[in-house]
Amino acid sequence: MPSVNFYVLSEGEERRRLQVTCRIAEKAWRLGRRVYIHSQSAAQQRQLDDLLWSYPPTSFLPHACLQGDTPPDEVVTLGVTPPPIDFDDVLINLSAAPCEHYQRFSRVNEIVAADEDSVAAGREWYRFYRSHGITPETHKL
Repeated sequence: MPSVNFYVLSEGEERRRLQVTCRIAEKAWRLGRRVYIHSQSAAQQRQLDDLLWSYPPTSFLPHACLQGDTPPDEVVTLGVTPPPIDFDDVLINLSAAPCEHYQRFSRVNEIVAADEDSVAAGREWYRFYRSHGITPETHKL
């Protein structure tokens, strides 16, 4: 059963949400983990792609965007579709719904912005995971 973590932001700005995503991806990458970042849209994926080229500020986080069904060789992969079947390590979910295939991951990370809609959705997702026997951890940032 995966570990599910909710990162609840005190600020509602999208850029902050993407920065937290980068921080979580970098930590997982440094631990030798494979990371799939499920973006909500192609525009959000492009923003993340740009941000990861300068994150951390003194370097960059090696990553690639998913093209079709063939996963790239990079440890950190960005995509707007659900992760390919061979991704089973760390998921950072930025999409508008909880991960349907959460069971195959070792860790699922949900990033919740501070605006009302995101908080309401985050509560719904939390209940979703609880209804499947998972007790998510919440981290307030």
